[in-house]
Amino acid sequence: MTVETIVSFIIILGLLIFVHELGHFLVAKRAGVGVLKFSLGFGRRLFGFRWGETEYLISAIPLGGYVKMVGEDPREVVVDATGQAFDTAGQPLDRQKSFAHKSVWVRMAIVLAGPGANFLLAVLLFWGVFALVGRPVFPPVAGKPEPDSPAAVAGLRPGDRIEAVMGGRVGTWEEIEAAFQASRGNPVTLRVGRDGVHRDLTVTPRRKIFTDLLGDEREVWSIGVGPFISTAVGRVMEGFPAAQVGLKVGDRIVAVDGERVETWEDLARRIHTRPGQEIALTVERGGTRFPVALIPKASVQQDAGGQTVTVGLIGISPVEGFVYERIDPVTALVDAGARTMVTSVKILYVLVKMVEGAVSPRTIGGPILMAQMTGEQAQQGLLNLIFFTALLSINLGILNLLPIPILDGGHLAFFGIELLRGRPISVKKREVAQRVGLVLLVALMIFAFYNDIFRLLGRP
Repeated sequence: MTVETIVSFIIILGLLIFVHELGHFLVAKRAGVGVLKFSLGFGRRLFGFRWGETEYLISAIPLGGYVKMVGEDPREVVVDATGQAFDTAGQPLDRQKSFAHKSVWVRMAIVLAGPGANFLLAVLLFWGVFALVGRPVFPPVAGKPEPDSPAAVAGLRPGDRIEAVMGGRVGTWEEIEAAFQASRGNPVTLRVGRDGVHRDLTVTPRRKIFTDLLGDEREVWSIGVGPFISTAVGRVMEGFPAAQVGLKVGDRIVAVDGERVETWEDLARRIHTRPGQEIALTVERGGTRFPVALIPKASVQQDAGGQTVTVGLIGISPVEGFVYERIDPVTALVDAGARTMVTSVKILYVLVKMVEGAVSPRTIGGPILMAQMTGEQAQQGLLNLIFFTALLSINLGILNLLPIPILDGGHLAFFGIELLRGRPISVKKREVAQRVGLVLLVALMIFAFYNDIFRLLGRP
């Protein structure tokens, strides 16, 4: 890993942990609960300082953090025969500042504040980008139509700009696809601009049953073309053939085996069909063209029909094909909230599919994968890094809400049972549950490290 990757990862991870613990801290202080420690990291204290009643720490193990509150651990509270509470040092315990003596609703609010702060951070990051730069959208420019598709039959060509659908102007590819879905198979008229000439084309969307990577089927109405994406390289992945032969971000691939490629779909199709076979790429860099020979790596995947296929991969992805559409701050905030909610639902859905066995647990990544991805996003620019940070923040919020004892979700489960029973679960039962939760969490971390190491070794 490069120094840039390591530094980027430390900064992003530190930010996410800080925001999470700050949520707990602020709500606890607002509720009148005393906070003894605020730590970034676990284990041995590296350095810190005391301000008021709270000690602020940086600790040795950087994979998390904690806020230690007065009366939070029942084992550290001793009650004498008169009902007076003391801590383990024999000092009187201020019930007004004790976490354990607050109502269950207050305790739930304090625990929820950590994950809630991560979701809020994601909203603010999305909002900042949407309000200051714009909302990322694909422009209404057509890519290469599939052979014999409605788009090909109608005469649509790569690079055609679709200006209107059924007489209504469109500014994004998403609006065009929405119109196809709404057509339900009825003919659709497109106003198309090509080389300064405007023409009308009529297409009839076809019904397709699309099977996604999670094995779910859904109905789509399609004309067999997607948005235009150029053959410029936006990312080169370590350990793949492209990196091994020296391809770089910004390179443009203009031909495969001497045949010109105009769109990313063209390029991907030619590479996917040649696993394990040498291909010759013509690469353009800085106005100069040169040949590159490589052998696509064979990879077993699922196609759109849910069938297992072997495809060739060289380890590149395209330059972002979208543009940024300026919107007002209020709309940006609404869109930021919607983006956070939709992303959260998708992550939860993937977790459910993983439990069902539809998604392999080998997709789970640990700190090494997170660091690699952080470095890759940092190389692609600040906006990519901001979006990736928002995604990580949502992931952290959801992870902490899982009902595993020792995590925030486990504490919330205990509090929910307390509401139903009218009294808290015994300390002994909570200790047993937390030991089980700790074992599960450590096992998950070991498995994630295992996956990371095998990825580094290039093994499946």
